Amino acid sequence: MIIDAFLTPYFPETENQFENSLVVMIDVLRASTTVCAALNAGAKEVIPSDSLDKAVRIYNSLSREVRFLGGERNGLMPQGFDAGNSPFEYVPEKVKGRSVILSTTNGTKTFQKAKNAKHKVVAAFANNAVITEYIKILLSEYDSGDAKLVFLCAGTNGRMSYEDVLCAGIIIHEISQIYTDCTITDTADAARNLYAFNANDMKNFLMKSDHAKILAAKGFEKDIEFCLTMNTLPVIPIVGSNTIRALDI
Repeated sequence: MIIDAFLTPYFPETENQFENSLVVMIDVLRASTTVCAALNAGAKEVIPSDSLDKAVRIYNSLSREVRFLGGERNGLMPQGFDAGNSPFEYVPEKVKGRSVILSTTNGTKTFQKAKNAKHKVVAAFANNAVITEYIKILLSEYDSGDAKLVFLCAGTNGRMSYEDVLCAGIIIHEISQIYTDCTITDTADAARNLYAFNANDMKNFLMKSDHAKILAAKGFEKDIEFCLTMNTLPVIPIVGSNTIRALDI
């Protein structure tokens, strides 16, 4: 098995690059966590959009009683949207049974990559335990020599973000304990090492990250605290061709 990681989403994607791969998509602050929150609150689906205009068009194509429009640019809710990108805004009384159209600065663009992957899931600290167990189940379907596990980190404005890389590193550490003969690329190993170096004090380390500082300056300290807390949302988001839906567990 090969374990690979892209620490930012800005790379030349070739046509068959992710064919037969299991791809794990991560934007801890905050899109991955918000997707988990929406699905855990009973949303029918999350429809990621890479642009605000496209998100509004999708929203307008749906009937009023089944739609919910969320997103952010530079951390703040766009005018006319139902919610921003805080996981606390995606509660059952707002999103249960609805299609959530979500457009964010970094994460939703990442969720639309790797079109030809065999499996795609969304990971965060909030769903770490259940998503790691599900990844183990999916990997068991492969012949060990054919499996390729790839992590796509959303980063922040084209730059690497510690929280995404460390989130990937936790899972890589866990999987590499099982598949001891796997091949780990330099970037995946860097993620694993970042976790190993900070395993005993992850939250304090990540509170000082660039993205956390940006969000804190905008008043989102509560979001940061929640997004960096492990295993609060036991949901498995499955990324399809156009939507993200929760696996029934």
